[in-house]
Amino acid sequence: MMLPNVIKNFFIYAFGAFFLKGISVLLAPIIMRILTPADYGLLSLVTNFIAIVFTCAGLGMRQLLSIEYFHCDELGKKKIINDMLFVYVILMIPVFILLFFGANFINKLIFVGQAYPLLINFCLLVAFLKFFSELFFQILQYAGKAFTLTAIQIAAACILFGLNLSFLYLFGWGIFSIVAAQFVSVSFVVLIAAFFYVSQLYYAHLDINGALSKSFFYVKRGLPFVPRVLFAWVLAVGDRWVLAKYATLADVGIYSVADMFGQLFQIVVVMPVVYAYIPYMMNKFAANKKNLISLDNWNLKNMIITMIFLIFLVSVGLVICKPIIFILLPQKYRVAIQFVWSLLIGYIFLLGSYFASIFLQFHKHIYFLVFALLVPAVFNIFLNILLVPHYNIWGCVIATVLSYIFYFLIIILYNLYIKKKLQ
Repeated sequence: MMLPNVIKNFFIYAFGAFFLKGISVLLAPIIMRILTPADYGLLSLVTNFIAIVFTCAGLGMRQLLSIEYFHCDELGKKKIINDMLFVYVILMIPVFILLFFGANFINKLIFVGQAYPLLINFCLLVAFLKFFSELFFQILQYAGKAFTLTAIQIAAACILFGLNLSFLYLFGWGIFSIVAAQFVSVSFVVLIAAFFYVSQLYYAHLDINGALSKSFFYVKRGLPFVPRVLFAWVLAVGDRWVLAKYATLADVGIYSVADMFGQLFQIVVVMPVVYAYIPYMMNKFAANKKNLISLDNWNLKNMIITMIFLIFLVSVGLVICKPIIFILLPQKYRVAIQFVWSLLIGYIFLLGSYFASIFLQFHKHIYFLVFALLVPAVFNIFLNILLVPHYNIWGCVIATVLSYIFYFLIIILYNLYIKKKLQ
C-alpha cells in the first residue's frame, strides 16, 4: 500500500533534482566562460574541501541517525535529533575556530598556495552550517515530506543562482563568488530549519544533561561512519588530487566538467531513487521482520531491472543529447564529452550498490559497510597513480568506473553471504 507513495515521492524528488541541476547546468557554461580550466580545477578542489570538512565535522552522526531513526518512536526521534545537535555544537565550534586560525596552513597543504584565507574561511563557514541544513533535509526525507523538502531546495537553489550571477558579473569575485553564494544559500536553509525546530516543539525535548551523558555514545557509534563517508568521497573525487599532481589543474577542470554530467545523473536519478526507495524498504523490513530474505530478493530483482533500464536509457539518451551538449559547452571544455558515457555507467553501478546495501544497513553491518568502501577507495587511488601518468584523464575515468564496479560486487557478494547464513 505504500508503493504509490514511493512512486509519488520519487517523481517529486526527481522533478526537484531536475530543476536544481537544471539551474546548475544553466550556470555552468556561464562560469566556464569566466573561469579558465585551471580556475575551474581549483573550484573543484574547493568544493571537495568543503565536502571533506563537512563530513569529518559531522562525526558520522547523520549516518548513525539513518540507522537508529527507524527503530525509535516519535518522542525518541526528537530526543536523538536534539542530542546530536547539542553534541555537534559543543564539540565543533572550538574545532572550527582553530581551523579559521589555520587558514594559511590549509592553503599550503590542500591548495598548493593557490587559495587565500578569506576564501578558505568562507569554505569553513559553509561546511559548519551544512550539518544543520543536511540534517533538516534528512528529517524531512524520513518523514516522507517530499514536497516540502523539494520546495525548500528549489528556493535555496534560486538564491544560489541569482547570487552567483551577481557576484560573478557585478563584483567580479571569481571563485569566491561561488563560495559566498553557497554561504548565503545554506544560511537561508538553516533559518528555515530553526523555524521548523521551534514550530515542531523539538526544543521541548532537549535534555542537556542527557545529551552530555550520551555524547560519548554518539561519538563512538558515529565515528565508524566518518571513514565510510570519506572512503566514498575518495572513491568519487579523490582522483582529482592525483590528476592535479601528475597532470595539471586544467586537466582537473576538464575531468570535473565530464563528471558534472555524472553528478547530474546522480542528483536527478540516483538520489531520488535513494530518497524515495530506501525509507520505503527500511519501513517494509521493520514491519516484516520474519520475511526479510524474500523481501530483499524482491529488492534485488528491482535493482537488476533498474540498472538494465538505466544503461539503455543512458546509451540512447547520450546519443540524442550529444549535439545539444556540444553547443552548450564552451570550445575549450568540449573534449570532456568523450568521457561522459563511461562515468555514467560507473554511477549506475553505484546505484546498484545502494539497493544491495539496504538489507545490510537494516541489520546494522556498520563495520562491513566501512570496509566495503575502504577496499575500492584504495583500489581507485592505486589505479589512478598507476594509470594517470600514462593515460591522463582517461586513466582517471577507467580507475573510477572499475572501482564502482568493484564496490558493487563486494556489496552483492556479502549480501548473498549474510542471507545464506540466515537461512
